[in-house]
Amino acid sequence: MDEVRRSGGIARVQYPYGDAAWLVTGYEDVRTVYSQKAFSRTGMSQESAPRLTAGLLLQGGIGSLDDSIHTKLRRVIGRELTPARMATLRTAAAAIMTRRLAELAATEQGDYVSVVAKPYSLNVLGELVGIAEGDQQDVAEWVSALLADASVADAGARSAETALQDLGKYVLGLIKARRTTPTGDFVSDLVMHGDDLEKWELVTVVFALIVGGYESSAHMLSKIVLRLLLSPGLRAEMRAHPDRIPGAVDELLRTIALAGGEGLPWRVREPISLGGVDMMPGDFVVPSIGAANLDPTVYADPERVDPTRNAKPHMAFGYGARYCLGIQIARMELEVAIGMLLRDYPDARLALEPEQVRWHDGSAVWQLADLPVALGAPSYADGAILEVNGGVM
Repeated sequence: MDEVRRSGGIARVQYPYGDAAWLVTGYEDVRTVYSQKAFSRTGMSQESAPRLTAGLLLQGGIGSLDDSIHTKLRRVIGRELTPARMATLRTAAAAIMTRRLAELAATEQGDYVSVVAKPYSLNVLGELVGIAEGDQQDVAEWVSALLADASVADAGARSAETALQDLGKYVLGLIKARRTTPTGDFVSDLVMHGDDLEKWELVTVVFALIVGGYESSAHMLSKIVLRLLLSPGLRAEMRAHPDRIPGAVDELLRTIALAGGEGLPWRVREPISLGGVDMMPGDFVVPSIGAANLDPTVYADPERVDPTRNAKPHMAFGYGARYCLGIQIARMELEVAIGMLLRDYPDARLALEPEQVRWHDGSAVWQLADLPVALGAPSYADGAILEVNGGVM
């Protein structure tokens, strides 16, 4: 990636699946892909679109919809994620994290990924969307299958197709149940207030929150915790200055890639010159969010995590009209999880050498295979209560 940036920022690349694409690495060029009408996320063929994994869902989600429909659904989600709902969800997230950390602390060196991050993300998602506890594991498996790779492309595609069908049926059932018996969760209010939405639009919104709200959040949290365990100075700064936790979360999101640094593919729909490269209709373009977020022309000492950095907004959640709809939820989850770890377990440490950390390479989401952590005894001696963005940890 650095070589591409040094040579002009754009290169022709071939991904494991699909056609060749233009890889775009510069901050301004990536923003152009996200914001100019010359680039589109619609009309993507599953066979020809460049991608790292065989079964990755490229169509049917909010991000692949026509601009006007995409804007409409964004507005609906924003309307339902009210300050009151987010405050309630933050309280629930703190209670969930308390249980998850206590379970990990009861082990000598448990796996943070499976004991804390995954169930935490899944439980918070369940609170928001109204997924019954007994259904949550099935939902988790469907989402994982949608993001999974396979050594044989056809087998991976069939697995993803089955998961897509199963999850789709579940979402339809959830919406039907909430029409009959509202329970006050996001889906209930969406159904009650969504007279302007067609049935497929309701399904698309709920589906997007589920697919985007589980594995992505869980694995980003695990990677951030790994970074913190290897950065004692940063941990000390955040514990001494809790008001810097949101800034630190923002910086950690900027410097830690979700999916190896690449974004989803876009299609060129009218001739355009980008970074000195002429692109024609039908060409594929893959914006590298990870590279753009480390662009040294935008961020001085780009790999350093500086909670007080005052710079241009990063693009970990996209940009412009294609900005991630779940950003409020993702930030809240991370702030609660990190704040509680710093407050309650200041002596937490990695339970193996850094070079022994294992990574899982079978998914579209860059993730740890596991993360052995020794939390140590909880520390409540100073009676500190961390408050972040008006919420109590």
